[in-house]
Amino acid sequence: MKINRILPVLSLLTIVFAASSQAFASEDLLSVNKTVFIQIVIFIIAIYILNTLVFKPFMDLIDRRDKLTKGSIKEAKELEEKVKQIILEYEARLNEARALAQEERTKIVREAEAAAAGIVSRTREETGALLDEAKKKIEAEAEVIKEKLKGDVQTLSREIASKILGREASV
Repeated sequence: MKINRILPVLSLLTIVFAASSQAFASEDLLSVNKTVFIQIVIFIIAIYILNTLVFKPFMDLIDRRDKLTKGSIKEAKELEEKVKQIILEYEARLNEARALAQEERTKIVREAEAAAAGIVSRTREETGALLDEAKKKIEAEAEVIKEKLKGDVQTLSREIASKILGREASV
């Protein structure tokens, strides 16, 4: 890995820096001497090492996270659109099913009304036929009773006349 290659270089630079700072410790701290160049080299190497080990991986991580986040947001928007489309399709199918159910119900009601009308008309016909038959029976019975009463009327009238006259009446 990169860290295993860079650690020996860092150790060597630390030793060089420590040795150079001890060698020139007696000089004035603000003066420019050979150690400035060594410090510049160490600083450049440190920047390179930090860039390689910290900044680039961190920036790559941020870029990857941004891509994933943007991808997730885009995917979420696409899924939301799909859900809206599915809901619209579902509502359309539901409305279609409701319309079909309404048509079927109307058809069944019409058939039931037609069947009821047929039953009522048959019942009326049967009732009319029964009434006609009953009238005929009553008329026939009335005729039989009239005939029977005709014979009885003569007998009854003779008896009444006999009782009123006190004698037997002849016709």
